[in-house]
Amino acid sequence: MEWYIPITILPGIGMFIISTSNIMIALNDEIRELMIDTSKFRMVVHEKILQLKKLNYALIGQYISSFALVLGGVIGAITENEQLIIILVFIGIVFLAISIGLLIHYSIVSVKVRQKHLSEE
Repeated sequence: MEWYIPITILPGIGMFIISTSNIMIALNDEIRELMIDTSKFRMVVHEKILQLKKLNYALIGQYISSFALVLGGVIGAITENEQLIIILVFIGIVFLAISIGLLIHYSIVSVKVRQKHLSEE
């Protein structure tokens, strides 16, 4: 495997990072607004905080994935050790897959939380 291949995946991961960050910011603002009337939205706020935690884990996985891919590219260029490149790329892809899985689960659960939130208003 060529050393530059892991680095070519980074723009796609960057888009995931930006998207996940924007979702986290919007969710955080929504939680802050719901905290004004805590007695009415206590359960919804709790569930949204759990969603925020899941998004944070997805973001951490994306960062680890980016780091592993950059490391694979740089170390691959310096040492030309193909096995090391493959291991680091594999680690990066695994963490990216876990992050995407967390985002899919977040999306499925967010519909249920949104329905609960709207039914309480």
